[in-house]
Amino acid sequence: MVVHHIDQDSQFEEALQKAGATQLVVCDFFADWCGPCRFIAPVFDQLSATYPTAMFLKVNVDTCRGVCMTYGIRAMPTFIVLLNRNELGRIQGANATDLERLISSNIASSSGPKINKETAATPEERVWLERIVSSTQQTLAVSIMPLEQLKTAAITDGRVNQYELAKQLLQWFKESFFEWVNKPNCESCGKKAVPANNCNNVVCTPEEKSDGANRVEIYSCTDCNIEVRFPRYNNPGKLLETRRGRCGEWANCFALCCRAAGLETRWVNDSLDHVWVEIWSDDLQRWVHCDPCENVIDTPLMYDKGWRKKYSYVFAFGRDHVRDVTWRYCFDHAAAIKRRTSCREAVLRNFLTKLNIRLSKDQSPERQQWLTKIYMKELVEFLSPTNQLRDGSEAENQGRKSGAEEWRKERGELGQGSTNAKFTPTVIKPSEKEIMTKCFILKYNCVKDEYTRPSDSDSNPVVGWQKLLYETNEIFRKIERDWKMTYFCRKENSKAAGSLSWKVDLSECGQVASIEVNLGKLETFNGQGNMRAIVCCGDMCNVVPLDSGRVVLEEPGPAEYVEVRVDFMVNNESDSNSWQKAQLFRTGNENPTDNMIIQIMLK
Repeated sequence: MVVHHIDQDSQFEEALQKAGATQLVVCDFFADWCGPCRFIAPVFDQLSATYPTAMFLKVNVDTCRGVCMTYGIRAMPTFIVLLNRNELGRIQGANATDLERLISSNIASSSGPKINKETAATPEERVWLERIVSSTQQTLAVSIMPLEQLKTAAITDGRVNQYELAKQLLQWFKESFFEWVNKPNCESCGKKAVPANNCNNVVCTPEEKSDGANRVEIYSCTDCNIEVRFPRYNNPGKLLETRRGRCGEWANCFALCCRAAGLETRWVNDSLDHVWVEIWSDDLQRWVHCDPCENVIDTPLMYDKGWRKKYSYVFAFGRDHVRDVTWRYCFDHAAAIKRRTSCREAVLRNFLTKLNIRLSKDQSPERQQWLTKIYMKELVEFLSPTNQLRDGSEAENQGRKSGAEEWRKERGELGQGSTNAKFTPTVIKPSEKEIMTKCFILKYNCVKDEYTRPSDSDSNPVVGWQKLLYETNEIFRKIERDWKMTYFCRKENSKAAGSLSWKVDLSECGQVASIEVNLGKLETFNGQGNMRAIVCCGDMCNVVPLDSGRVVLEEPGPAEYVEVRVDFMVNNESDSNSWQKAQLFRTGNENPTDNMIIQIMLK
């Protein structure tokens, strides 16, 4: 069963008419900007396959205002179950267990599955998606290699530690086993060959094809005047023999070595020009990034922060499953979403769901249960990009090391002058005193550009608006000397959308009684400004009213964090002053006040 995407009120009405009086309708009220909505989406897709007799609808709250008013939608995601237009139940938040319980307890007979054009791939999308299918073949090779010495070095507390074994494998593979090839050596004299005129436009020989080569590069030795062939093998077994190549060969062969060592392994493709490996760690209860070319482990943001790669799609291929892991390898999730234009999200999710069903046909029930369990952990991990930060890791901010410098420079992977160095995300943690008094208060004064914590008498004011921000993009603090006003808006003459957010860590705070956020009125001018403020806590997000700028969450339930986010959208690109038409914290310079107040009361 597929999921129907509802972008207009009329489409919702048509769907209810099609469901009739007997088909159960499961509605997911979501927003593209809502993190919990985004990461419960694959679960919703899986449930649509589990309960094919029901109709599953994803309702966009930003475009279906009438439907949202009818059903009183105030937080995202909200799930509602309908039968014959009557509401049978609802839940708020991205809780997979509660969602399945809601559906299973109300499941009704269905008129049968129907083809949904919203998730049926176009010919162009099918071409793009087929690349994923072909890539799954990279992960199927099995081989045996002697690893006793490496396993002995990886023993911790009397057993082999998977993380340490991967670390040992990386070092051995990089330093002792595999060789990087910029240009191949002449087999006769051993000197470096030079590219021939038709270097990349050559057909593989039958023998090269049988060994797994998909293309061959041609070089020549100027001393010996002979042709030097460099087949690009994909077959991991053949690579155990040649022991050389570039990042593709390195990742293919290293993945084989990891599997031979008994590690749960995935081959990862960034959909651009680099590949690497992930292994599962029972001790860490998560997937661990491993790059054999760089001999780097557990530093997933190295490509984003160090190499300055801006990913749109990153896929991990296990022996019997495929996952979209883009969110592990990019820090700015909102920017990544905007780059994902090769395929509609609904089509991609539908495709991956069906592909995983096909790949899982030979799985044991225990294997299926385990994969589902760790997939849920992975989705939770993706909720916050800070989960991928590795404090103190030199590799996280370094440029690429493997390959010739000229080649790395052409690819833009040297990492020098990275723009990320200007801003460091901050997650605010309540102090021991605030936890003891069960009260956390954070205030920001825009005119003074100062944060204060009145809930902790030992804290000092923090000057600088970026100092306590979790995220900022295309925003600056504008000081008007003539009008004597100060506020936040999009950067001057910017054509891009902007955002900023604050994040408070609640993991050590116990139960939360209430959360109150007051941003003051969010100013828009001449009907041309466009803003949105949301407060995300746990597994749901709440929209902040623009006129009051205030929202109160009573008994929000268990939560690891609360995030306050303000988005400044592009409304009229033809207006040269549109960057200034949406303003946050607009205040007279002679009347400083606390513009933002975040108050969290604990039980």
